[in-house]
Amino acid sequence: MRWIFIAFACFFVGKAKAQDTVHLSLPEILKLAESNYPKLKANLYELEASRSNVKLQQQLIKPHLDASYQANLATHNNISGMWQPQFVLPISGPPSSENDYSPVTGSAASLLFQWQPGVFGDRKAQVNAAIATSKTLESKNAQEIFNHKVKVSNQFIDVVYYQQLIKLYEENIHISEKQLKQVKVLAVTGLRPGIDTALIQSELSRTRIEWLKIKNAYDNMLSSLQESVASDSIIVSRDTSFYSAIPEETTNDTTEHPFGKTARLSIEEGQTKRIAISKLTTPHLSVWGTTYARGSGVNYTGAVKTLDGFNLNRFNYGAGVQLSVPLLNHAEVKTRLQQQDWIIKSDQEKLNQISLALKEQRKLSEKTFSNAMAVIKETPVQVHAAEYAFNAMQIRYTTGLVNYSELLQTQSGLLKAKIELTKSQAELWKALLFKAAVYGDLNLFINQVK
Repeated sequence: MRWIFIAFACFFVGKAKAQDTVHLSLPEILKLAESNYPKLKANLYELEASRSNVKLQQQLIKPHLDASYQANLATHNNISGMWQPQFVLPISGPPSSENDYSPVTGSAASLLFQWQPGVFGDRKAQVNAAIATSKTLESKNAQEIFNHKVKVSNQFIDVVYYQQLIKLYEENIHISEKQLKQVKVLAVTGLRPGIDTALIQSELSRTRIEWLKIKNAYDNMLSSLQESVASDSIIVSRDTSFYSAIPEETTNDTTEHPFGKTARLSIEEGQTKRIAISKLTTPHLSVWGTTYARGSGVNYTGAVKTLDGFNLNRFNYGAGVQLSVPLLNHAEVKTRLQQQDWIIKSDQEKLNQISLALKEQRKLSEKTFSNAMAVIKETPVQVHAAEYAFNAMQIRYTTGLVNYSELLQTQSGLLKAKIELTKSQAELWKALLFKAAVYGDLNLFINQVK
C-alpha cells in the first residue's frame, strides 16, 4: 500500500521512483502541496459548487413543461360559494341536492407549460450575482493557494538551512576526530600533554550533542513541511542553489496582489447584488399554456357510472400571460439597498486597508532585502579570515607553540563564521520570499531556486 501511495504522489509531480521516499525540488513540492493539501482541496470543491450555482441560475430562465395523470375515488357532494383552498381539496361540478357518501371515480391528464422570461432584468441580475459570487470565491481560493505556497516555501528554506547546519557540524566533528587521533600520537611521543586528549574528547562530545539537537530540529522542520504537503514520504534534495548562488533583486509591479484582487472582487460582487436587490420592485411576467382532459364517474344528469370515471371524455386547452407588480415592497427594498450600500462601503475600506498595508510592506521588503544583501557580502570575508586563523593555529599547535584552548578558540570561531554565513544566506532567501509575497508574484522567488 505504501508503494501505491508513493507512486500516486509522484504522479502529481511527474516523477515515479521505486523507493520509500522521493527527493523533490521546491517547484515539485509546491505543486504537490497545491494538489494534496486537504484545506485547498476543500476550497476547490466549494468553488465548483459556486460554479454549479451559476449554471443553476442560468437554467432557471428556461421554461417548464409538466405532464401529469391522476385517478381518484371520492364523494361528489358540492356546494356553491368561495373559500380559501389552502388546506382543502375542492370538488368540481355543480351543487348536489344532498349528501351522498357513495364514492365515484375520476381521472385527469394534463400538459402545463410555464415560463418566466425575466424581460425586466430580474433573472439576468440573479445570474450576474451568482457569477460575481463565484469569481470572488475563485479569487479567495487563489489567495489561499498563494498563502500556502508562501508558507511551504518558508518551511523549505528552514529545512535547507538546517540541512546545511547538520553538514557544518559533521565537518566539525570530523575535524575533532582527526585532532583526537593526532593528539594521541603526540601524547605518546611526549610532544603534547595527555590532558589535551581529554579536552578534545570533551569538545567532540559537546559537538555531537549539538549535532543531535540540530538533527532533532531538522526532523521537526521536515515534519512540518511534510504536513503542509500532506505527504510523509518526501525528502528535500540537498542539491539546491541556496548555498551556491546569490539571488538577484527583482520586482514586478504589474501583478495584482491576490489579497487586493479578492477585496476588489468583493466590492464588485456587492455592487452586483445591489442591482439584484433593486430588481425586486420590477414587474414579473409569466407565460403559460395548458391542455388537459378529464373523466368523471358522474354524468351531466347526476347518474353514477363508475367505469366512465377512468375514460377521459372532456378536453380543454388554454394559454395566457400574467403580469404581476409588487406594490408594497418598496420600503423593504429601500432598506435592503441601504444595507447593501453599507456592505459595499465596508468592502471598499477593506481594500484601502490592504493597499495601505501592501505599500508599507513593499517598502519594508526592499529594505530587508538590501540589508540582507549587504550582510551576505561581508560574511564570506569573515569565513575566509576564520579559516586562515584556524589553519595557522593548527600548525602552531602541532609544533607545540600554542595549547589546545587557543586552537579550540579558533576552531569555534571558524564554525561560528560558517554558521553566520549559512544563516545570512537563508535570511537573504527569506528576504526575497518576503518581496515575492508582498508583490503577489511567487515566481520572483521560485524562478531563482534551481
